[in-house]
Amino acid sequence: MSGEALVSVSGLTVHFPVRGSRETVKAVDGVDFTVAAGTTFGVIGESGSGKSTLGRALVCLQYPTAGRILHAGRDPFSLPGAALRRHRRDYQIIFQDPGAALNPRMTILDSVREPLDIARAGSARERAQQARAMLDRVGIGGMMHDRFPHELSGGQKQRVNIARALTVRPRLIVCDEVVAALDVSIQADILNLFADLQQDFGLTYVFITHDLAVVTHVSDMIAVMYLGRFVEIGPAETIHGNPTHPYTMALLSAEPEPLPRAMRSDRRIMLRGEIPSPIAPPSGCRFRTRCPYAEPICAAAEPPWRETTPGRFAACHFAGTGTHATLSEHEILAS
Repeated sequence: MSGEALVSVSGLTVHFPVRGSRETVKAVDGVDFTVAAGTTFGVIGESGSGKSTLGRALVCLQYPTAGRILHAGRDPFSLPGAALRRHRRDYQIIFQDPGAALNPRMTILDSVREPLDIARAGSARERAQQARAMLDRVGIGGMMHDRFPHELSGGQKQRVNIARALTVRPRLIVCDEVVAALDVSIQADILNLFADLQQDFGLTYVFITHDLAVVTHVSDMIAVMYLGRFVEIGPAETIHGNPTHPYTMALLSAEPEPLPRAMRSDRRIMLRGEIPSPIAPPSGCRFRTRCPYAEPICAAAEPPWRETTPGRFAACHFAGTGTHATLSEHEILAS
């Protein structure tokens, strides 16, 4: 990625204690990455991989257990309370459920104006004008400004949430599964809106999703997350076109193909079993219990990051060695 690093993460760990036990849930267990200003950084993985916890930590809604997050070179968690609240206006998050994110007793205009009211930005009239302008910018016309959330569709409510996040003019927005609850046709409109807003406001995105097609479409860089750690990271086009980690290969093979049946690929990698518990992750490579290529070394040693091509990394003992070139018949099912 080119440009100044807006977010730098090193050794980030977020653990949650298990009540009545000395064990901990290792939601995020040591990740390192940077996000360049003006770009989109995609994070993909199965449910339970730690994506949402990572997103909440990036905007200071979740304190890290260990590691460091820097916002434009500044540690936000070192700031006192009032300064942290002001700082967080530059780092916003939009959640998956658009309805749950809105107060059902407030009109959408009041909801969008609320961050400005809290920040005491300008006069009441100026705040209302700014909220109306932002709603108009995301496609919510004046006739809808006095409606309540239950009177809007899912796509309209998500547009309201986008407008509310933009009112404080953030530098970065974490998009946590923002289109997962929407119809496919509406998803495309929202994704196009995000692209337009990025150009207009110079925004930086961290885009969290489980949909490889979506994250490839919107991202400059992609990180593949499994059980609290990144397993592969690199430019979006190379991750999608030529994955080197077995987990990324499996995600890509499960992607639906918009082609007639006779033209679809008949090769799909079927992962064995379920994702292990984040309380007690497997030794060595965390993916080894489901990996079709696992060898004894995978259990004995944690795989180092291997640069498979310039700017492209995978945490696998065999990434880039050609070992993953073929699969045996029992690892592939006809579609």
